[in-house]
Amino acid sequence: MQTLCPTLDEMQSRIARFDKLKPRSAHWNDNLGIPADVLRIFNPKANYVLMAPASLPGRLSPNPAIVDGDKGVIRVGLAVAAPNDGPELHVHWKTHETFMALSGRWLIRWGDEGQESVELDPYDMIAMPPKVARQFINISDQDAHLLVIIQGQLEDFDDVGRLPAVRQKIIDQYGADVLDKMENNGWDFSLVPKSMRQETQV
Repeated sequence: MQTLCPTLDEMQSRIARFDKLKPRSAHWNDNLGIPADVLRIFNPKANYVLMAPASLPGRLSPNPAIVDGDKGVIRVGLAVAAPNDGPELHVHWKTHETFMALSGRWLIRWGDEGQESVELDPYDMIAMPPKVARQFINISDQDAHLLVIIQGQLEDFDDVGRLPAVRQKIIDQYGADVLDKMENNGWDFSLVPKSMRQETQV
């Protein structure tokens, strides 16, 4: 199995720009004729649907900016990074990972060499599909916050692979004993999914 590297054009449908979003009340007013003032009874000043499955029923998710989110279990996290800080390139083989800038500016890179990239301003969002190596870096001059959402099937959440070059970097900076501890605790430094390695060993 190989990683994928969509072009920036191919990723456009997975990027939500805050300044292009319409609040749910605008959808209800424009498409259903329900006045926005009535909806203030049920909603805050603005409520945006950033990402939802296309088939999601009900009133909560009309016209999501990114059509996705139907992959099972969801995990929401918050990353805080110092200037020029972020994880090394890594890949989620089966889970979907979504980033939303809450503060600061972020460089999101993808591809095995990080050869594709986009910058996110506050409230911009990008949804990374599985099998794509990715990295996020705070390009602000102060600490910044990034919302991180991971979704997939429960059994697939331990699916992160790190590039082999990171393995050597850990040995060089921290020693082989630290790497051994990490690998013994499930850290993976391969661009071959664990499941495929196990299949070939059987």
